[in-house]
Amino acid sequence: MQGPALREFYDREYHFGEDVDRPNPERLWRAVRELEPLDGATLLDLGCGVGWATRIAASRGHVRDAVGLDFSRTALEHAAANTTDGSPARIVWVCGDGTMLPFADGAFDRAFSFGSMEHFPDVAAGFRELARVLRSGAVAVTVVPNFYVRTAQPVEHRDTEAGWRRLIVAAGLDVLRVRADPGPAIFKNSRPARIVLRLGLRLLGCIPAFRYQFIFVMRKP
Repeated sequence: MQGPALREFYDREYHFGEDVDRPNPERLWRAVRELEPLDGATLLDLGCGVGWATRIAASRGHVRDAVGLDFSRTALEHAAANTTDGSPARIVWVCGDGTMLPFADGAFDRAFSFGSMEHFPDVAAGFRELARVLRSGAVAVTVVPNFYVRTAQPVEHRDTEAGWRRLIVAAGLDVLRVRADPGPAIFKNSRPARIVLRLGLRLLGCIPAFRYQFIFVMRKP
């Protein structure tokens, strides 16, 4: 699925309403804080969804300017509606394609992407674009799934830690470190089958090779 059909899925079918109602700010902050120091930084949130990470980087990390970019207009409508005028940072919401970013070379000194890049139709192009818009010495974080993690989204790249590392290095970025993301909250919703599945995935993720998701911390040389 590509182009208009993919946009239609995210604008009409994806569960953005649940993302608004049931955020997990501490899970997001564990990944965002890998970008520290954030004070005064210019941040790109790539595939920002409803904007929680963007707002957390502004409120807790004190970034100076933040751009939340997403492919879905519906996601950005939620993001804008839940952003107060009192935000300590200047936040701009942009509808765009992560494989063809509408920004100049070296525009950002921090970038963040949580659960997004694996859904790009061309993942390698997404990493190349991420590298392009970072200035030299800039730091980025992407949170991506292990090889066995599946969702209901129509496009999904899954890989091992080594496989993701190869994609990142091929794009011209250095991997500084890799952390583990434990996955969604076990009681994210009240559906029993999903609760049991999330509990099982949490236990499986205790084994290093089966971490649920990887938090890659990268730097542009």
